[in-house]
This record gives sequence, C-alpha cells and structure tokens, in this order.
Amino acid sequence: MLRRLLDSINSLAEPGKPLHKLQPLINANDTFLYEAAINTKRAPHIRDAVDVKRWMVLVVFALIPCILMAIWNSGLLKYVYSSGDYGLMDEYLAAGASFNDYLGFAMKNDRYLTILKEGLFIFLPLALISYAVGGFWEVLFAITRRHEISEGFLVTGILFVLILPPTIPYWMAAVGVSAGVVLGKEVFGGSGMNIVNPALACRAFLFFTFPGKMSGDVWVGTNPTTVRESLIKMNQDAKTTALDGYSQATKLAVFNVPQDIKRIHIDAIASNTIGKQVSTIQTIQPHFEKWNTLNHQNATLGQLTQDQLKSFVTSPASEGGLGLSSGYYEDAYRFSALNYGIGHNQDWSFIFGDKLGCLGETSVIACLIGALFLVWTGVGSWRTMLGMLLGAFVTAFLFQMGSNFLFADQGAWTAAQFGFPAYKHLLLGGLAFGLVFMATDPVSSPSLPLAKWIYGVFCGVITLVIRVINPAYPEGVMLAILMGNVFAPLFDYYAVKHFRKRSLNRVRVTT
Repeated sequence: MLRRLLDSINSLAEPGKPLHKLQPLINANDTFLYEAAINTKRAPHIRDAVDVKRWMVLVVFALIPCILMAIWNSGLLKYVYSSGDYGLMDEYLAAGASFNDYLGFAMKNDRYLTILKEGLFIFLPLALISYAVGGFWEVLFAITRRHEISEGFLVTGILFVLILPPTIPYWMAAVGVSAGVVLGKEVFGGSGMNIVNPALACRAFLFFTFPGKMSGDVWVGTNPTTVRESLIKMNQDAKTTALDGYSQATKLAVFNVPQDIKRIHIDAIASNTIGKQVSTIQTIQPHFEKWNTLNHQNATLGQLTQDQLKSFVTSPASEGGLGLSSGYYEDAYRFSALNYGIGHNQDWSFIFGDKLGCLGETSVIACLIGALFLVWTGVGSWRTMLGMLLGAFVTAFLFQMGSNFLFADQGAWTAAQFGFPAYKHLLLGGLAFGLVFMATDPVSSPSLPLAKWIYGVFCGVITLVIRVINPAYPEGVMLAILMGNVFAPLFDYYAVKHFRKRSLNRVRVTT
C-alpha cells in the first residue's frame, strides 16, 4: 500500500504535472523509504546493493556512542554546575577518583533521570535546527538545479551539532549551518564537490565570526550567565581561594599557559603532592635549600604550606626561588595538576568523557567505538586515522623528548607545554573525534592509500604544532584538518606521480 501511495505521488512529479518542481523532494522521500529506482546491474559498476544513502547512515550509526555521551555528559555538567550547591560540586569532583564512584554519584537518588532530561534538552533542539535549516538549503539548491537531494547532509547535520558548545544560541547555530552548507558545499556544486569538510566549514565560520560564543565560558548548560552566577555562589559559600575555586575551564584552556611557566615551576608545585617523583627534582633541590636558608624557613620539600610553596616558586632566583611571576602562579598550579593527573584530572575520566568541551568530542572511548565500526564497514579510512594518530603522537613525543635531552638540567627551564606527556595529548580536546569523523571525510580527503597516510600524518603534526606553540589558540584540530583538505589534491598528485615512477621502474627492470 505504501508503495502504491508513493507511486501515485511520484506520478504527480513528472514533467508537466503540478508537483514537478518538487520532484527532488519527492524522490528523496521515496529513496529514504525504499532503495533507488535505478540501480547498476552488471560488473564492474556494482559491488553490493548498498546505495549512498545507506552508506551515509553507517556513519550516523558510528556516531551513536558520541551522541549518547554528548547527551549524558552535557546533562551531567549542567546538573552539577547550574545547581549553585557547592556540596554537590564537591561530591561530583570527589567521584572522579574512580569509575565506580562516578557511577555511584550519577545513580544516587535517581539523578541519572534528571541528567538524561537535561542532556536531551540541550542536544535535541540543536539537532533539529541543524537538520531543518541545513535540509532547507539542500532542498532549495536541489530544486533550483533540478538535481536529486544529496544524502551527505545526513552526516554533516549531526557532525555539526557534535562540534558545537552546548551554550551556542539557536539562531547562531542556524546561521552557522547555513553558511557552512551554502559557502562550504553548495557553491562548489553540492555533495561530492566540496573542497573542505562541510561540518568544519560551519564551525570555522562561527569560530571566526562569533569567537566569544565559541570559546571561553561556554561549555556548560544552555545559559552561560546562569552557570557563571551559580559558580560565583558556590565559591562564595565554600569560601574557596583562587587555587581551589570552581571554574568551567576546559583542560585545553588549562594547558594553554604562557611560556614563562617552565617545567621546573610545575614540578615544584607537583612535588608538594607526589613527592620526589617529579622529573626535575635534582634541579629543584639546590634551589629549595638556598631558599630555605635565606628565608630562615624550617621547611621540608614536599610538605610545604600553600604560602610557603607560592613563596618558593615565585621568589627571585637570587633568594633561592624559581623566579615565576606571581601573576602566573595560579595557571602553573592548575597546569601541574593536569600534567600529573592530580585531582579531577585522571586519565580514565578523559577516556570515558568526564570533562568539558564540545558536545561530541569529550569521550575518547566513544570515538574509538565509532572508529572500529567505520573501519569494519570500510566507510572510514584506517590509514587516515592511524596516520593522524601517529603524526600527533610522534610530534608530541618529540616535543617531550626534545625538552628533556636538548636543554640543560633535563629541560627544567623549557616551557611547560613542551614536556607535557605525549599520550595525554590524544585524550584532550577534539583530537580523537577529529581523526575518526572529520579527517576521514571521503570527499575532502585524498583518494590514494599513500596520500591518505601523508594526509593523516600532516593533520596530526599541524594539530600538535598549533596546540603547543600557538599562544592564542590551544586547539589545532579544526585548522589542521581544513589545511589538510586544501592540500589533499596535492597529496594525491604526488602519490600518483610516485606510483607511476615505481611502475615505470618495474617495467624497465622486467624488460
């Protein structure tokens, strides 16, 4: 019966019929419910019965873990940060010690129901706006060009939502998806013709047009003012200091410290918690002994009061101190906790997704599940994923090892970011999400196997260079992949050139 109904509607879209101008929309509805009317029948053109729409749906399936984590984590953070209850905040932070404690916190008094409700209220409106507005432009261009409606926006629409902060105004989300679809894809001819990833084009437009809404205190809830007032109330009620106060800074914001903060500064701060396990302890010890003597202190390294610790780190070198400007001490204190996994900075929480960030980027394990599904189905290129992973890790490792062995005192006086553990870079920001779902876009990435390796490594290297060296922008994933998209044809060109040269050499050898 459904087939007969669709056939009758299709007949009204034939040339000269009343609904002819809406033929792309009617065809899209038909192929959404059934397979395309025209299929290839003979080799070499047909491999299986999966059309492009079903191919795109596989990517949406791979995104389901990230979508679920986006709903859960955004709801949890809003529930805690908007409560104005510092007792609830302390309970949440204490629960970060282990996964069992985290689950216990979420399940206590049926909190998970409120968390899911809050998360749905954040995620669903943005998803509806993205699909409605982006779909409008897809249909409009399809009708104007008399083409079939592209299936590509099935993926672009949901990817765009997952790379947004939860507080983005609805009208701004609509403007972003409009700009990305029109300027990033349709002006080049539509799906399959775009030179950059359309979802990243949407985000780049918003990032450079409305930077205040895409960075800063925008990572919790739906109303930044409400969350800000809630945090102020918590800090006042709990009588916190600047060092232990509650904030909504992301881990990458904590990482992005001035290069005046050196490795010895964060090691000295961390030694008060983890003792002499810090790597520059041999350099710290002589300074501490001199400071202890000149200031008539009877202190023990690793057992200092907060005032003593700050005095030691910020006192001039002539007094035995480490010479850090007192204005940077708070930044160094937080960076130290991130570097050594102190407090709410456990690796498991980064892997699971218990951190602030864009909706879909927080959970590394969700991205890994999606990656395995994409590789298993053949939709995503494992070469691109692995290449970007290796490029990022090796670059971070070179920064870390270079700061250890190329400078005096085991790199004690190099910038703190250079010595940051290489593996932790893979757990922060949008690197995992970007290498799985953004870099692997089949249209804007290279086609040849060798070119995919080069492209992936290029994106990984640029991501880490921007993240570690650039003082203004701590996250380099978006810009790195967009740069990789621009260079993708060049990578393919040289891959073809290399293949032809190798083939020619083989022919010469055999002849």
